[in-house]
Amino acid sequence: MEKLATMKLADELAEAQDKILNGEAKLDTGRVYQAIDDLGVLNDPISNYFDRTEDEYYETESDHYLALTNLTGKLADLHDRILTNHVDGFVDKDEINLTYNHENVYVEGNYVPRTDMHVLVYGLKVIGAVDAIAGADLRNVLSKDAVLSLGLAAHALAENL
Repeated sequence: MEKLATMKLADELAEAQDKILNGEAKLDTGRVYQAIDDLGVLNDPISNYFDRTEDEYYETESDHYLALTNLTGKLADLHDRILTNHVDGFVDKDEINLTYNHENVYVEGNYVPRTDMHVLVYGLKVIGAVDAIAGADLRNVLSKDAVLSLGLAAHALAENL
């Protein structure tokens, strides 16, 4: 994928987010999943993760940002998301620091699609900006749990809208 493709996808999703959330447009999960896979951060294609248990992911790949509290539960049912929310460092020295925070996509037991859309759009914008301007290998600086969260958000949006 070209360097600006992730940012372009984020911009297109931001522009279409109200239509997606209102059911007037469909989220192109194939395109989102391809962008996630193109990052090369996860060990497997994102679509292989949804049916894994939290325990399987925790033991083999997680970098322990996600709150995995139901280890027998499927990742697709996870309520926690990791939002990639800030980048700083020295681009010219390939020193990139990303910061993250937790987002809960359920409030009082109810799914809140707007939260997942925010995780997806904002996370892709930050990650896309880093990918576009930095020579750093994203696999060395980007949280696997944050990348998984992008996929979980897209999957949940597609399943619940």
